[in-house]
Amino acid sequence: MRLSRFAFLLLFLLAACEASLADREKEARTALDARDFAKARTVAEQALAGSAASSDAATAWRLEQIRLEALAHDKQGPEIVTSLERLSGKYGPQVTPALYRSLADKLKVAGDTTGAIDVLAAGHEKFPQEAQAFVKDIDALKQGKLDPAQVEKLKALGYL
Repeated sequence: MRLSRFAFLLLFLLAACEASLADREKEARTALDARDFAKARTVAEQALAGSAASSDAATAWRLEQIRLEALAHDKQGPEIVTSLERLSGKYGPQVTPALYRSLADKLKVAGDTTGAIDVLAAGHEKFPQEAQAFVKDIDALKQGKLDPAQVEKLKALGYL
Protein backbone atom coordinates (compact mmCIF):
# COMPACT_ATOMS: atom_id res chain seq x y z
CA MET A 1 0.00 0.00 0.00
CA ARG A 2 2.79 2.40 0.87
CA LEU A 3 4.53 1.68 -2.41
CA SER A 4 1.45 2.49 -4.45
CA ARG A 5 0.97 5.81 -2.62
CA PHE A 6 4.62 6.57 -3.19
CA ALA A 7 4.33 5.71 -6.89
CA PHE A 8 1.21 7.87 -7.19
CA LEU A 9 2.96 10.78 -5.44
CA LEU A 10 6.00 10.38 -7.66
CA LEU A 11 3.88 10.40 -10.83
CA PHE A 12 1.97 13.44 -9.57
CA LEU A 13 5.19 15.33 -8.86
CA LEU A 14 6.62 14.44 -12.27
CA ALA A 15 3.47 15.68 -13.99
CA ALA A 16 3.56 18.90 -11.98
CA CYS A 17 7.19 19.51 -12.93
CA GLU A 18 6.56 19.10 -16.67
CA ALA A 19 6.16 22.48 -18.30
CA SER A 20 2.72 23.19 -19.68
CA LEU A 21 2.21 24.05 -23.33
CA ALA A 22 1.57 27.66 -22.32
CA ASP A 23 4.84 27.69 -20.36
CA ARG A 24 6.69 26.37 -23.40
CA GLU A 25 5.06 29.04 -25.56
CA LYS A 26 6.22 31.71 -23.10
CA GLU A 27 9.74 30.25 -23.10
CA ALA A 28 9.83 30.17 -26.92
CA ARG A 29 8.50 33.75 -27.16
CA THR A 30 11.08 34.95 -24.63
CA ALA A 31 13.87 33.33 -26.65
CA LEU A 32 12.52 34.86 -29.87
CA ASP A 33 12.33 38.31 -28.26
CA ALA A 34 15.92 37.85 -27.04
CA ARG A 35 16.92 37.03 -30.64
CA ASP A 36 17.93 33.48 -29.67
CA PHE A 37 16.28 32.06 -32.77
CA ALA A 38 17.73 28.57 -32.46
CA LYS A 39 16.38 28.21 -28.92
CA ALA A 40 12.98 29.64 -29.89
CA ARG A 41 12.71 27.15 -32.71
CA THR A 42 13.87 24.21 -30.59
CA VAL A 43 11.48 25.00 -27.73
CA ALA A 44 8.56 25.48 -30.13
CA GLU A 45 9.30 22.25 -31.99
CA GLN A 46 9.64 20.24 -28.79
CA ALA A 47 6.39 21.65 -27.44
CA LEU A 48 4.60 20.93 -30.72
CA ALA A 49 5.86 17.34 -30.66
CA GLY A 50 4.34 16.76 -27.22
CA SER A 51 0.92 15.29 -26.61
CA ALA A 52 -0.46 18.52 -25.14
CA ALA A 53 -0.20 20.28 -28.52
CA SER A 54 -3.00 18.21 -29.99
CA SER A 55 -5.43 19.29 -27.27
CA ASP A 56 -4.74 23.05 -27.40
CA ALA A 57 -4.96 24.24 -31.00
CA ALA A 58 -4.74 27.94 -30.14
CA THR A 59 -1.46 27.59 -28.24
CA ALA A 60 -0.12 25.17 -30.84
CA TRP A 61 -0.82 27.75 -33.56
CA ARG A 62 1.04 30.44 -31.59
CA LEU A 63 3.98 28.05 -31.23
CA GLU A 64 3.89 27.42 -34.99
CA GLN A 65 4.03 31.18 -35.56
CA ILE A 66 7.03 31.50 -33.24
CA ARG A 67 8.71 28.66 -35.13
CA LEU A 68 8.03 30.33 -38.49
CA GLU A 69 9.38 33.65 -37.28
CA ALA A 70 12.52 31.98 -35.91
CA LEU A 71 12.99 30.26 -39.27
CA ALA A 72 12.68 33.60 -41.05
CA HIS A 73 15.31 35.20 -38.84
CA ASP A 74 17.57 32.19 -39.52
CA LYS A 75 17.14 32.63 -43.30
CA GLN A 76 15.29 29.35 -43.84
CA GLY A 77 13.03 30.35 -46.75
CA PRO A 78 12.54 26.88 -48.27
CA GLU A 79 11.57 25.42 -44.88
CA ILE A 80 9.08 28.24 -44.38
CA VAL A 81 7.43 27.47 -47.72
CA THR A 82 7.19 23.77 -46.79
CA SER A 83 5.84 24.62 -43.33
CA LEU A 84 3.21 26.98 -44.72
CA GLU A 85 1.99 24.26 -47.07
CA ARG A 86 1.74 21.84 -44.14
CA LEU A 87 0.02 24.37 -41.89
CA SER A 88 -2.53 25.27 -44.57
CA GLY A 89 -4.15 21.89 -44.03
CA LYS A 90 -4.48 22.12 -40.27
CA TYR A 91 -4.80 25.88 -39.75
CA GLY A 92 -6.29 26.98 -43.07
CA PRO A 93 -7.97 30.22 -41.95
CA GLN A 94 -4.87 31.38 -40.06
CA VAL A 95 -2.53 30.90 -43.03
CA THR A 96 -3.25 34.16 -44.78
CA PRO A 97 -1.69 36.28 -47.51
CA ALA A 98 -0.58 38.67 -44.78
CA LEU A 99 1.33 35.84 -43.07
CA TYR A 100 3.19 35.04 -46.29
CA ARG A 101 4.06 38.70 -46.85
CA SER A 102 5.13 39.20 -43.23
CA LEU A 103 7.44 36.19 -43.31
CA ALA A 104 8.88 37.32 -46.66
CA ASP A 105 9.60 40.72 -45.13
CA LYS A 106 11.37 39.09 -42.17
CA LEU A 107 13.44 36.99 -44.57
CA LYS A 108 14.36 40.10 -46.54
CA VAL A 109 15.41 41.94 -43.37
CA ALA A 110 17.46 38.90 -42.32
CA GLY A 111 19.25 39.01 -45.68
CA ASP A 112 17.56 36.07 -47.40
CA THR A 113 16.17 37.73 -50.53
CA THR A 114 15.96 34.39 -52.34
CA GLY A 115 13.86 32.99 -49.49
CA ALA A 116 11.65 36.07 -49.58
CA ILE A 117 11.11 35.54 -53.32
CA ASP A 118 10.19 31.90 -52.69
CA VAL A 119 7.68 32.77 -49.95
CA LEU A 120 6.08 35.56 -52.01
CA ALA A 121 5.85 33.35 -55.09
CA ALA A 122 4.24 30.58 -53.01
CA GLY A 123 1.78 33.07 -51.52
CA HIS A 124 0.98 34.46 -54.96
CA GLU A 125 0.25 30.94 -56.20
CA LYS A 126 -1.87 30.04 -53.16
CA PHE A 127 -3.80 33.32 -53.11
CA PRO A 128 -4.25 34.45 -56.73
CA GLN A 129 -6.96 36.87 -55.62
CA GLU A 130 -4.19 38.78 -53.78
CA ALA A 131 -1.90 38.90 -56.83
CA GLN A 132 -1.56 42.66 -56.81
CA ALA A 133 -0.21 42.73 -53.23
CA PHE A 134 2.29 39.94 -53.91
CA VAL A 135 3.48 41.54 -57.15
CA LYS A 136 3.92 44.85 -55.30
CA ASP A 137 6.09 43.12 -52.68
CA ILE A 138 8.12 41.35 -55.38
CA ASP A 139 8.55 44.68 -57.20
CA ALA A 140 9.94 46.12 -53.95
CA LEU A 141 12.45 43.26 -53.79
CA LYS A 142 13.50 44.03 -57.38
CA GLN A 143 14.46 47.54 -56.26
CA GLY A 144 17.18 46.10 -54.04
CA LYS A 145 20.50 44.64 -55.06
CA LEU A 146 19.83 41.22 -56.57
CA ASP A 147 22.44 38.65 -57.44
CA PRO A 148 22.34 36.93 -60.85
CA ALA A 149 20.66 33.80 -59.43
CA GLN A 150 17.88 35.90 -57.91
CA VAL A 151 17.37 37.72 -61.22
CA GLU A 152 17.14 34.36 -63.00
CA LYS A 153 14.66 33.10 -60.39
CA LEU A 154 12.47 36.15 -60.91
CA LYS A 155 12.64 35.65 -64.69
CA ALA A 156 11.75 31.97 -64.37
CA LEU A 157 8.79 32.85 -62.16
CA GLY A 158 7.60 35.48 -64.65
CA TYR A 159 8.28 38.53 -62.49
CA LEU A 160 10.92 39.99 -64.82
